Amino acid sequence: MKVKLGATLLVGMLMLAQGEVQAQGKPASAVKKFRFKGGKIETGRLYAYDRFDPAGGRAGSVLVYVPDRKRVEIFRAKTGAGEGQAFSGEMNWDTFTLRSFEVSRVSRDGTTTRQAAGTFGDGALAVSVEDPALYRGAEGAATFTVPLPAIPAHLYSLDLITLGLALRHVADPSGSVEVGVLTENPKVGPQSPNLFVAAGTATVEFVEDVTRDGVSCGKYRVSGPALGGQEGFVWLHKDEGYLQDAEIPVSPTPDLPDVKITLRSVEKLSEKDWPARRLREISGVPR
Repeated sequence: MKVKLGATLLVGMLMLAQGEVQAQGKPASAVKKFRFKGGKIETGRLYAYDRFDPAGGRAGSVLVYVPDRKRVEIFRAKTGAGEGQAFSGEMNWDTFTLRSFEVSRVSRDGTTTRQAAGTFGDGALAVSVEDPALYRGAEGAATFTVPLPAIPAHLYSLDLITLGLALRHVADPSGSVEVGVLTENPKVGPQSPNLFVAAGTATVEFVEDVTRDGVSCGKYRVSGPALGGQEGFVWLHKDEGYLQDAEIPVSPTPDLPDVKITLRSVEKLSEKDWPARRLREISGVPR
């Protein structure tokens, strides 16, 4: 897959750096546009994605493991980093948003160190940060809450993986839906000490049915205030609904200029084999 670098002038992100993007009052809800479809959740499945850098080279990987109907495990590893970051969350299928999550650092020898934990409430995300390294040298808050711009709400720093899971349950796959977006703070400081900040809302709308990487997919445009005037696209497997590709020219974390991931493989995996599979990804021998 050849990847071209999109524009990355993020007006909205500059607003985030100043702490100006805030949700006001009770968040709007688009939950009625979703309908839970249990058959769309393939448990015991591992979805492996390659991440690309702006020059089109492989920069790392993202593993998405679904052990049961509520839990999602996301593991990210940078090429040559010697460690990875694990995200373990539980979905709330009443709101199509995460209910709670933990973030951990995983070393090459398998040692796992919890770094942060969060819980989504009716109108806010509450987070406790245990590892100051998440702030990349800045002095950030140990605990904080962030108002949700809208419900469902998703963390953009997870490459919108949870959004991809939720989109399987949109009642009208050929329509559009507005979601709230939280992102990792690009500039932590005294005026904006929280790890996550509200980015605003994003609209996900169906564009067309296409063949992507030889797979029949629905193509969806992602745009809105959360993307600072930019727009990106995600491609969902037409029949099963899983994320096939994502290309969004907006930085998800201070370390990454944009989101460009493509599906490498789908495989069955037992929960007892999940820790070893993560270590193989760190070692650079994923298969």
